[in-house]
Amino acid sequence: MQILKKIFFCLCAAALLYGLFRQTPPPQLFDQSDKFGHLAGFATMTFVGLWTVSRRFMTPFLIGLTLLGCSAEFIQQWLLAHRYFSLDDMYANLTGIAIIALPWLAWRVRQSFYSTSSNLQPSEKRP
Repeated sequence: MQILKKIFFCLCAAALLYGLFRQTPPPQLFDQSDKFGHLAGFATMTFVGLWTVSRRFMTPFLIGLTLLGCSAEFIQQWLLAHRYFSLDDMYANLTGIAIIALPWLAWRVRQSFYSTSSNLQPSEKRP
């Protein structure tokens, strides 16, 4: 099962990087479809990363993905002639990450809080 998770993670990462750094922008399927593609790509990568990456590497993964979300537009404009910088695309990238990561982070904090309070002595617990 672990090998399938790793393969799925690599496929999602390759699809995201292809979508970000292809030579020409994708065709407009509907109004703002480019923004939806950015949001969906980063949300999917965040979800798959939370599912596959071990807890030890979760913080570096999320920091790296956030840095990619912020810098991808600069890199596109710098490396690719037919691509241009879009602040809205960068916002869509970060929104995709936040939609998945913030509820997960809230769940982890809540889980950590309740597991910590359950280890307290009865005199240390709140009434």
